Formats: sequence, C-alpha cells, structure tokens
Amino acid sequence: MLIHQIKKGVVYVGKNKGKTVYYASPIVQNKITSHQVENRIIKATALSRADVRSAITALAEIVREEILAGRSVALADLGSFRVVSTGKRMATEKEVTADTLKAPRIQFLPKMEMRNLTKSIQRVVLRPGEVEPTPENPLG
Repeated sequence: MLIHQIKKGVVYVGKNKGKTVYYASPIVQNKITSHQVENRIIKATALSRADVRSAITALAEIVREEILAGRSVALADLGSFRVVSTGKRMATEKEVTADTLKAPRIQFLPKMEMRNLTKSIQRVVLRPGEVEPTPENPLG
C-alpha cells in the first residue's frame, strides 16, 4: 500500500505561475529490516538463522564483486543488477575518452512478474483528519 498526503505549493513558472496547487506527496512508511527478512526466510525454509545470514552476506559480497568487474548479476525471479555509465556527446571521435564518461551507477532491472506486481499495489490519499490505514500483513 502506498499512502500519500495532500500538500500544497505555489507554482513559480508556467501558465499557473503564482497560483496555489495541491498534490499527493508520499508518506514515508516503515521498511522491513534485515532481521525481519531473516525471520521470513527461516519460516519459509528449513534453514537456520546462521545459514540465512551467511547466504545473505555471501550474496551481497558476490554482487559487489561482480558489479566491480562490470558484470550484471541475475537474481532468479527478482531481476538483475547491472552497472551503467553513459558517455557525453562529443564533436569528434578523438574527444571521446574515459574522462567523458559519466559516473557509473547501479541499476536494478526487475523481472516482468515483479514489475507487474506494481499494478496491484493499493494507493491511498489521506485527507486532513483521516486516520492512516493499516496495510495487510503479507504473511496472512
């Protein structure tokens, strides 16, 4: 569930310059901690907490190593991590060097099934005085 609140602001440019406008602004919500992820994996598998922690730590190290090597990392049904760095457009071929590349950044490309999940995420806009709804527990 994505929860938003209504905010207002004054437009400084364009046809609505000087007018007050209203918009939905996301409310920062709680996140699941690594400990909670561990607990969920333990409940879903026969692994011990130590095994789960070791696997997560090893996965993080493998992803770091592969990203540093410039390779992408596919994570089953989740998606892939990859590092990208685009170059500035230069007037001549000779001007194109490593210095004209933008800083590398890491991208996560979710699998189609993961992207399709976003279509079913409930979105809520809270009005002043309304109580924040409680999201459903994914464990049931």
